[in-house]
Amino acid sequence: MAQKLEPKGGNGGKEWDDGDDYEGVSQIYIREGCGGIESIKFDYVKNGQPKDGPIHGGSGQSFTEWFDLNHTCDEHILSVTCFFEEGAIQGFVIKTNIRTSALMGYNLGTTFKLEVKGKKIIGFHGSSGKNLYSLGAYFAPLSPGNLKY
Repeated sequence: MAQKLEPKGGNGGKEWDDGDDYEGVSQIYIREGCGGIESIKFDYVKNGQPKDGPIHGGSGQSFTEWFDLNHTCDEHILSVTCFFEEGAIQGFVIKTNIRTSALMGYNLGTTFKLEVKGKKIIGFHGSSGKNLYSLGAYFAPLSPGNLKY
């Protein structure tokens, strides 16, 4: 059973929920705009295979930044640090078990972190309209994986 961490950030917009029926995240795409992150899209891993997720937020021509995770090597998200200002998510940094992403979006406002010690992110939920207003996550226990003894 996944642990749901309630969304943080602003209010308003339409609530969305990608669910917790995944093993992890394979890609994250964002579109930046004047007011922060306009839209976000998560692709997930289900039954060992990539699965496209829906786009959340405002419309636009194309994604401006993306972050690929190597799910075939069990790379998974441990935490997301978000920057928040003027009612919208401005940017974020993703920390995996292997590396930390560059800043996606803008380093503006206050920060909050989506993290549960000893668990990985397997899904996201939040709210959006013309921008991404809030972000929450689903966490699952870390598996021992291929430990070397």
